[in-house]
Formats: sequence, C-alpha cells, structure tokens
Amino acid sequence: MLAMEWRKNRIAIGALVFFVLLGLTAWAVNSRDRQPASAGNIPTIELDEATITALEITRPQNERVVLSKDDDSWRLVEPVEATADQNNVGSALNRLTDLEIRRIVATKPEHYARLQVDDDNAVRVTVKAGEKTLSELMVGKYGNGMTMVRIGDRSEVFGASGSLRYAFDRELKAWRDRNVVGVKPEDVQSIRFDGPKGTFAFEREGEAWAAREGRKALGNFDSRQVTGTVSSAARLVASDFAADGISEARAGLTEPRATVTLTVTETSEPIVLELGAATEQGDELYLRRRGEPTVYVISQYLADRLQPDATAFRAPATPNAPTPAPPPRAGQAPGGEPQLPPEVMEQLREQIRAQQRQQQR
Repeated sequence: MLAMEWRKNRIAIGALVFFVLLGLTAWAVNSRDRQPASAGNIPTIELDEATITALEITRPQNERVVLSKDDDSWRLVEPVEATADQNNVGSALNRLTDLEIRRIVATKPEHYARLQVDDDNAVRVTVKAGEKTLSELMVGKYGNGMTMVRIGDRSEVFGASGSLRYAFDRELKAWRDRNVVGVKPEDVQSIRFDGPKGTFAFEREGEAWAAREGRKALGNFDSRQVTGTVSSAARLVASDFAADGISEARAGLTEPRATVTLTVTETSEPIVLELGAATEQGDELYLRRRGEPTVYVISQYLADRLQPDATAFRAPATPNAPTPAPPPRAGQAPGGEPQLPPEVMEQLREQIRAQQRQQQR
C-alpha cells in the first residue's frame, strides 16, 4: 500500500524538491552579489591629514570646488578665489582620515543608482598630495549606520562607518569663510549704532557698559542687553555672499542705511559694518565691512540686531509664571526634542565642535 502511494506522489514530491532547491540557489547567488563573504577584498584606506594638500569635490550636476592648502590654512581656488571655511574643511579632512570600510555592499553596476554612487548621484572626492592622487571616492547615500562609497576604479560598493556625505555635499558658500568679524566680545571697548531707529553709543567700564549717546531715550537702561548685541557684532557670520556682478548701488551700499562701529583697542582701526538694501528674497540684507570688497548677505534677524531701537537696551519686563510645556508632537521624544536622523545629529555635533574650536582660538 505504501509503495503504491509513493509511486503515485513521487512526481509531485520531486517537483517540490526541485523548486525548493532552485529557490535556495537563487537566494545564495543574490546574497553573494550583495555582500561577498571574502573579507580579504575589503580595502584599508589610510590618509594622513599632514600630507593632504588639495581636495577636489564635485557634487551632482557638476558643481565643482577645489580647495588648496596654503601653509597652515586652506583656500578656495575654484570656482572663485577666497579664504576657505577652515571648520568645514577640517570636518572633511577628519572624515577622510577616520574613514573605515566595514564591508562590501554590492558588486554590480546595476546597484549603483540605488545606492547613489553612480555618476549622476554621487559626490566625487579626489584627495591629492601635490600632483599625486592619494584617493578618489564616489560618496553615496547613508543607511544602516554606513555611507555607501566606491573607491578608485574598483567596481564594488563598500559600506563605510558613519555618516560622511554631508561633510562633502555642501554648497559653494559653505566652503567660503563667512566670518565678517571674528573678535572676542570681551575685547570690544566701545560700540556705536547709527541707524534709522536712532544713534546709540556705549563704552566698556569693567564688566559693564556705560551709555555715551542716546542715554535719554534708553529709559530703564540695562547694561547686560548691550553685552548680547556686542556678541552678535563681534562674531558676525554671514549666511551667504552677494551674487557676482551686483553693483554697490543695488546692494544699497552707496549710502548705507545703517552702520555699526566697534573699537577693539585704542590703537587699532575701528571696525565699521555697513548695512545695505534687502536682497531679492526680501528676508535678508546686504552688508559690507568698510574698506573690504566682499559684499555679504545676512539674515533679517542679524540685521535687526545691528540697527536696534531704544527698547533693545532696556531691562526686560518681569516674566509671568512659566507656561507649562505643550505635549510632544508626533515624531518628538517625550522631552519635546525632535527625533532627528543620525546624519543630521552628526552635522549638529560638528557645528557645535566647530563653534567651540572658534571660541578657543
């Protein structure tokens, strides 16, 4: 009886076994394409920051910048000649010298576009020492704690530890030094505001400030309010640069709408900031440091800080009882802080570290 049943079902059982084996074979081949097990194929990239003299970075749509080391600092040499943002260059160099390849993610070109390491989507980074190319990377998307990269002429796609694309995928303005003024607030000895909302002048007296002009309009004057405004002016950072070819008249700098004058020491030349017209967007203003050719763009918030009225220097009103914090919105942690992607958190950490380095100089 059993023999008869076996003969009747052997074709069906054989077909089932065939399809199971076929499926296992396809899965094994596909897995081998995505992640070869051979650790010997994983390269080690060792770059020494001291030997790197140039970076060539090309974003999608062929937006290319070239950075060159000049003694101990970096300059932007293409597409414009300008002082580079040392913090952003330092962040890029740190990512290169700490680069760690963890595994192979894919081996075939059909996976390039999905992983954003193809010519249309990758950020190409060429690292040089003089005329010698030390490394060439195609930096792709971030996911699962890794950044996808291709290295030189190798066909594989590798997973590099951490988020590193953001360190290279920056607009031109992010590679330029946007520091308009970079002095320590505590070194400022006097500050004067001349603008449409009034003229106010203050002079340092120890840790406090004394009003020299505009005293009558100030009313309930609070010296601490001057300290905050001085900090904004002493560490002024622009958000962008004026477009090429913009005229002095269009920027509103033929006759500036307001000026801010800082005196750092008795012997140094005063720093004079000139505020001009609004940009085409309307929420930013042009600004120039007198005697220098660069025309910057600053936010409306900073522009308002640099042309204050009398209320900016008065003691704040006594606050009412604190308002209870609202319940967290969707996508927020119970404490109210947004749950940001890891690459965004890493950018914020880099910015905080850069600010700390700037304050320590």
